[in-house]
Amino acid sequence: MGFTRWPPDLSEASVEIADRFIEQHADLAVVHLLGGIPWPEAFGGLPYPKDVNTQLSYRPPSGKKLYVSVTPLDMDRSGIAPYWGERDNMPLPPAWRDARLDSPEVKKAYGEFLMHIVDEMHPDYLNIGVEANLLITKNPNAWPAYVELHKYCYRLLKEKYPDLPVFVSIEVLHLNGLADKSDKDTQYRLVKDLMTYSDLFGMSVYPYMSYQVPRPMPSGFLDFARQFGRPIAVAESGYTSKDVWIFVLPLFGSEDLQTDFVSKLLSVAVRDRYLFVVNFATTDFEKLVKKLPYMIGNMAKIWQNTGLQDSHLRPKKALSIWDSYFRLEYKPRD
Repeated sequence: MGFTRWPPDLSEASVEIADRFIEQHADLAVVHLLGGIPWPEAFGGLPYPKDVNTQLSYRPPSGKKLYVSVTPLDMDRSGIAPYWGERDNMPLPPAWRDARLDSPEVKKAYGEFLMHIVDEMHPDYLNIGVEANLLITKNPNAWPAYVELHKYCYRLLKEKYPDLPVFVSIEVLHLNGLADKSDKDTQYRLVKDLMTYSDLFGMSVYPYMSYQVPRPMPSGFLDFARQFGRPIAVAESGYTSKDVWIFVLPLFGSEDLQTDFVSKLLSVAVRDRYLFVVNFATTDFEKLVKKLPYMIGNMAKIWQNTGLQDSHLRPKKALSIWDSYFRLEYKPRD
């Protein structure tokens, strides 16, 4: 059971808040490297930028496992990831702006970077395609190229690190036709094919983001996951404990709805023997959102109240449910 190190504010102290919460309420630390790829450095075997090395130097607390997520896709999951240089989310260098996901250059660079991550961080789980199925909806013409890239990197990693669980995470609203313009039949057909190259079925679960999902979340909402023929994990999840407005659109939530979600999610996880469950945020990050540029801040509000403690570090009702499961004896899968 784990959380990401996403901070509740823009300060070193806020990172320490997330880390302290992980130490107290989790046995899995999660690092999401979602700000791009050091494309030219990885391709050319050049030294990595300082910011990359700093991020990759993280080690989990003693006794905690480590799960690392990285993706070759941009934040919108519609094309190639930006450049990670002296900072993340930088514009792509000219030579990479029109690169196809299945080009030899992209395959070599992404494969080399993934191996570097493993050699530096020694993760217990590695996600190499965060919410990859969004690409099916947002840029279907690029899907075959993505699959080729994913297959190449999966084979490369499994040859060098045969015991490392390598997988791709799947966003469940798009998968089940509960998001704008998503087609369930197409999603299931293509995702099932991709599972041949994924050691587990990793889910991204944010039910409150779709008006088509009843509130509270139906008890059988996650039963579909059993049909993909892989061990199941929740790669990231959350439920807003407040109503929030994203520009002119409301997303509805409350502490009771969040508590119900956490209770049902963990109950199913025990029943179906999930490998792990991740709640993305430890702490609400309203303070951070207020310091972001307007457009980015409005998008970040989608997740700002999904922590299990509020921005004043007061525990929410859902945390007691989380902790009751966390205290149970862990029985690994056979």
